[in-house]
Amino acid sequence: SKSTKFIKNSLLNLTVTVDYMRNKAKRYIYANFDAINTLILRQKGMKS
Repeated sequence: SKSTKFIKNSLLNLTVTVDYMRNKAKRYIYANFDAINTLILRQKGMKS
């Protein structure tokens, strides 16, 4: 378990770049993430 302050600081460091392909598809490129951000992004992907 982590405090919300620690999670918030971790998310503030997360960088997302959206690359638009020629066929209008989007590719998301994530940088500066740690284990907490990885878990959050995996959970988000599972819900959608």
